[in-house]
Amino acid sequence: MGKQTFVSEAHEDGLPMEPQLPELSLRNFRNSNRMKPLVKFSRLPKQKDILETLKDFWRENKNPDFLVQIGEHNFPCHRLILMVYVLQVRQNREKLELRLPEDSVKPEVFDRLYRWMNDREPLLKRSKILDLLTAAYYLKLDELSNQVWHCLDQDTLSGEHQAIQVAQDALHAKDLLFLHYMMLLRIQHFFLTFVSSVEFLALPLKSLCYLLSSDEIMVNSEAEVFYAAIRWLNHEWPTRQIHMMEVMDKVRLSRMPNKLLLMLESPVDDIRVDRIIQSPELKTRMEKACLDQVLEQFNDGKRVYRQIYEIFNVTFPQPRGFICHDLATYHEPKPNSPVQVFSYADFLNYLGVLQTLPPNTLQLLRNQR
Repeated sequence: MGKQTFVSEAHEDGLPMEPQLPELSLRNFRNSNRMKPLVKFSRLPKQKDILETLKDFWRENKNPDFLVQIGEHNFPCHRLILMVYVLQVRQNREKLELRLPEDSVKPEVFDRLYRWMNDREPLLKRSKILDLLTAAYYLKLDELSNQVWHCLDQDTLSGEHQAIQVAQDALHAKDLLFLHYMMLLRIQHFFLTFVSSVEFLALPLKSLCYLLSSDEIMVNSEAEVFYAAIRWLNHEWPTRQIHMMEVMDKVRLSRMPNKLLLMLESPVDDIRVDRIIQSPELKTRMEKACLDQVLEQFNDGKRVYRQIYEIFNVTFPQPRGFICHDLATYHEPKPNSPVQVFSYADFLNYLGVLQTLPPNTLQLLRNQR
């Protein structure tokens, strides 16, 4: 480093002379290793993810640029969000409005549907879930439809009474009748509890026949299915009299206790039963069921019996699932008891007991065999 020199001239104020510094560049500082080299590149802090920023912007619904109209309700939205999910918006990119039919997309449902589009988890009342499914079908939102079905499966598989509630809702929902019948097929242990309700009595004919045709319903005896059919027919007799044989076709008469079938060949002093079993057509079918049971009893597997079965058109439908409830006075501990006999009044008494119990009472018997 150069030797310091002093300024020779004195200041006018009499201050001492100060040393004069050499002109030294910062580059010389670095070269002398007295100063670390400057960083060539600087790394800026990571910015928030653009997708998350957009989501926050959309969630706050600031500066909407699209309008959805449902009836008298207006919903300001972001067009880009709707374009991702709604085919109608993608196909008409120049439009800034969309009118939806209120019977397919209800206003209160669209609000939750748009929340779902915004990647939220909106809470939805069970009573509105079918409305959401209807909207998802109309707008062709397959992902949402699958999620709704998942919710329905979780609810209805965990509780059969939930399946009945969904079936009742779907009965009155546009384009969801298939769901109504599908839910009826989920009824197993809950069948007798359902029969005790006014909702069972109000079933349309087609729904009743669909339910009574099911292999899934659980009973102690096919006679309970027979009496359930009588209960439905009697509810609006004689209006429902014309449907008697259509309903009784769904009862598997050859699976009823033989002793009870023989007893029903004569009046039983109960007008609710007698006016039905006195039908000539039903009498013929009950006699045929008795014959089928006799042939089955003596069938030793020989070829002659196969021929007899063909001649007399002997068929044996699949038996129903079996349950036994200790609060039912007439229930037998083993299925297919040929000597089981109980009256329609006994059956109604048991339904009265079920009305006082929790709806999942018979479901707790699911481990029985």
